[in-house]
Amino acid sequence: HLGILQKPTLYLSDFFEKNRAKYYDSLSQVRQSNDLEQWLRFFLTGIKETAKKGKETFEQIIDLRKKYEDIIENRMGVRKQRQGKQLLMKLFAKPVVTVKDIMAMLPISFQTASTLAKEFEDMGLFEEKTGYSRNRIFYLKDYLALFTNKH
Repeated sequence: HLGILQKPTLYLSDFFEKNRAKYYDSLSQVRQSNDLEQWLRFFLTGIKETAKKGKETFEQIIDLRKKYEDIIENRMGVRKQRQGKQLLMKLFAKPVVTVKDIMAMLPISFQTASTLAKEFEDMGLFEEKTGYSRNRIFYLKDYLALFTNKH
């Protein structure tokens, strides 16, 4: 409502999927014995657990952003740090990019974007997905892992 978040942050479907049997049992109990209180308890537990998980993920994102900024400050030249930090901020909204995407994000030349992508890869911020020398796709591996529980 206040415009602080652009998208919802509580993803209850994941909780319902992981607790599928309890979900259906709770719905059946409402239908069969009109036990709405049981359903509300289950639903509120889902909100609580989802909010807790969201808060933990958010804190991990803040820590990772700080780690990435420290790497940029310690490994990039002073003149390139500004571009590196600008790119980093945009990558949190779009963590999978091509060199052309980087060009559009900053905006910079193809050569500068390619060099910046290589530097991010060398610093361990990016991982290249295709293995090709052209049309490469880069992603923030540690950042994406926060959402897939593979970290």
